[in-house]
Amino acid sequence: MSNLTRRQFLGTAAAAAAPLILPSGALARTNRRGANDRIVVGYIAQGDMGGRLMRPMSIEMEPVGAVCDVDQKRLEDGAAWVKEEHGVEVDCYADYRRVLDRQDIDAVVIATPDHWHAVQAVHAMEAGKDVYVEKPLSRTVAEGRAIVDAARRYNKVVQVGSMGRSLPGVQQIATYLRNGEAGRITRVECWRGANPVGENTPDEAPPDHLDWDMWLGPARWRPYNPSLCHYNFRYFMEFGGGTLRDLGAHALSQALMYLDADDYGLVRVSATGRPPDKGVYDNPAELEVTWEFTRPELTMTWKQPGDRDGDGVIYHGEHESIRVSSMTGRNATTDDHVMEYEPPADGVDLRTPSEFSQDLPHYENWFHCIRTREQPNMPVAAGHSVATLCNLGNIAYLLGRPVEFDPATERFIGDEQANLLLTCPGRGPWRI
Repeated sequence: MSNLTRRQFLGTAAAAAAPLILPSGALARTNRRGANDRIVVGYIAQGDMGGRLMRPMSIEMEPVGAVCDVDQKRLEDGAAWVKEEHGVEVDCYADYRRVLDRQDIDAVVIATPDHWHAVQAVHAMEAGKDVYVEKPLSRTVAEGRAIVDAARRYNKVVQVGSMGRSLPGVQQIATYLRNGEAGRITRVECWRGANPVGENTPDEAPPDHLDWDMWLGPARWRPYNPSLCHYNFRYFMEFGGGTLRDLGAHALSQALMYLDADDYGLVRVSATGRPPDKGVYDNPAELEVTWEFTRPELTMTWKQPGDRDGDGVIYHGEHESIRVSSMTGRNATTDDHVMEYEPPADGVDLRTPSEFSQDLPHYENWFHCIRTREQPNMPVAAGHSVATLCNLGNIAYLLGRPVEFDPATERFIGDEQANLLLTCPGRGPWRI
């Protein structure tokens, strides 16, 4: 692929482009569908997660309709990979709105930093696209609500990237716990190592290949800093919300699945933490959060660092405690009797039917639901419930005191100061 010009990168070319035509056999794979049955996908962001999503999805499943990134180097890398793998020149955009303008694109994958998720997901659904959005769903409770409402309004399939819910090990453990084999779960412990502490890197001019203003998008304007962009945005409260919102979106997603508690009731949240003693990161180096639920009646904790080595989750039931080996869900295992469990004929079985068990079940589930209009394994309402818990933990930490949250109203009870933190106004045109 020839290098993109600066003008092409900044999106001044025509908004619409011709549909992507794939040469015969370019995507030939076992069990591939015919061309008329394929879902053409646009990939918004080509960084760490964007690349990890596009490559397996497009190799095994559906064609790439367009790639998008505000970093010209990443955009060129993504396009070059499509050319090498699929033998086609794919259309490239620096502005995600140009992807949404394409009438031949059926769905989009959003793998941008957290502060972009809500704006892009809502705009995509307004443009008629189904959506796969990386976890966490949102950076504020109000943003999550906007995505849920848009999915209902436009009747779109939204799969949130907490992929554990589609993985066999997680489904097996969920089947065991949901059949009550461990008894009522009264306490859940999650732990992880301390958050990283960054360096005192100075602000500087952004590199020429990066559209910094577009990278910031709905976030408040601030000077470019190499410790913020790209990957380390996770350790800034405004952008990534720390490991609690990053890996916590995996751990808490599984917890709510195991407990059948996506629709939880009133919750009291307290948090303590130690801010970093140096560097530009503002996420706490150490953090402990406690959620006290009224429905279901149980306590959940998140500790960084934990009382045990490594990371993990333990579910304490009336009959036994189950330790799950993986916070993300990949290769999740626990005791043999759980992993070998077969539910009774009239019991709960959350395991995916074998005809849908592929090497990439979360993606396959999304594509299946686009065709059938069923709810995906990690639906948008569940993603909102999970992201809300993560955001409540960060709010309790920032306030330095407990808060009480009512999911029915999505407001804190008698705490207007805390309610101010439920939303974050967008910058410029990036409002929903």
